Amino acid sequence: MNEREWQDRYRPLSRVALPETSKERIGRALRSASAGGAPSPRGTARGGWWVAAGAVAAALLVIGVVGHGLGVEPLAHPKPQPKPGPALTIARTPLQSIDMLGASDGWAVTQTGKVLLTADGGAAWQDVTPPGMPQGTPGSVQVSIASTGPQHAWVAVATTGSPNLPPARVYYTTDGGRSWHRAAVHKSGMPQIGFLNDRTGFLLLHEGAAAGSEAVLLLSTSDGGAHWQVVADGRPTAQNPPVIFGGDKSGFGFANPQHGWLTGNWAASSILLYATLDGGKAWHVQNLPLPAGLTAQGGSAESLPPVFFGQRGGVLPVRFFAPGQPLVFYQTTDGGKTWSPTAPVSGGQNLAAYSVVNPSLLFVSGGTKVYRSSDGGRHWTAVEPNVSLHGVTQFDFTSALDGWAVVNGRLLRSTDGGKSWQSAATLAQ
Repeated sequence: MNEREWQDRYRPLSRVALPETSKERIGRALRSASAGGAPSPRGTARGGWWVAAGAVAAALLVIGVVGHGLGVEPLAHPKPQPKPGPALTIARTPLQSIDMLGASDGWAVTQTGKVLLTADGGAAWQDVTPPGMPQGTPGSVQVSIASTGPQHAWVAVATTGSPNLPPARVYYTTDGGRSWHRAAVHKSGMPQIGFLNDRTGFLLLHEGAAAGSEAVLLLSTSDGGAHWQVVADGRPTAQNPPVIFGGDKSGFGFANPQHGWLTGNWAASSILLYATLDGGKAWHVQNLPLPAGLTAQGGSAESLPPVFFGQRGGVLPVRFFAPGQPLVFYQTTDGGKTWSPTAPVSGGQNLAAYSVVNPSLLFVSGGTKVYRSSDGGRHWTAVEPNVSLHGVTQFDFTSALDGWAVVNGRLLRSTDGGKSWQSAATLAQ
């Protein structure tokens, strides 16, 4: 299981990837159990996301449901929180993921699970980790972060490495990490979290696996993360299991509190895309047109979470496992009722990371090249960066000029649209 597969697989709305050690540990377990699973276009750990036999997959990721409802729990130390700690230099703080908000402000998660905040474009970071939040070696915890600004952020955390995992934790702050609250979720699973605004958000918990299918729970909040409720139970044991049990899920995206999508991969002749019109309670399969010359036969395509700008304009990336490994950005101008494919951009197996700045401005990293489109993916230009981007796990542009890349844990920054890059540690000197 390679880095790109895990980046796609656990890529949340907030664009978070797992540390390599965790990916490899779970990948080895899935590969060893997948002999009886569905055929995979990219190896036994794919083709279904969870192609492992039920018993072994359950031992790894199927997690029991705990608790008696949803509510708010105080932190272990509810006294006033101290101010954020001293600034940390990126050279000593390998990163797992970032969520940049503009040229200056941004959030990040380290490979050991710490939560950081920057106000200078990533040159220095402050440790604002919630008190009591699980920490550990790379791979021992999975962290998903979402933010709507430098003051409001949400962190979903789950520990790994045991068949009896505790419930996922959700922490939230409204003052830039100076104080945190913990929501009582009482549900277990590998988390992906995303917010539409300061009050409305969703939490997707990946609970377990079967051949070509995956059990998930979708929770929502309307009060900024204080309370969560299950809106979709996508497990075979559910009283009224929805259609979303089928296929392996890569993530979710919402245009507004009612209209949302689940994305991923399945062994069918179509691209997996589930849509909801009622906030996640009911789901249906939405068909996507195939680009000329490409096919989704046998699970040879994977949809990735859509990104919306307003309630009508959105971008939906789809990977095709064909020669050249093309990535196609679908566009919508009617709130997701219809989607149209644009021109594929091909970069082989190194086409690992992308960034959607707005419906027109798109960036893709190909390791040795940076691809850019200023017309929504209809035409692409490529430049060779001044440094190698091999090992990139995340691309994050906030404008036509300002961009960041996480490469093997190091943070690089570009201020000229991806042509030249320098280390954030250099910026701090």
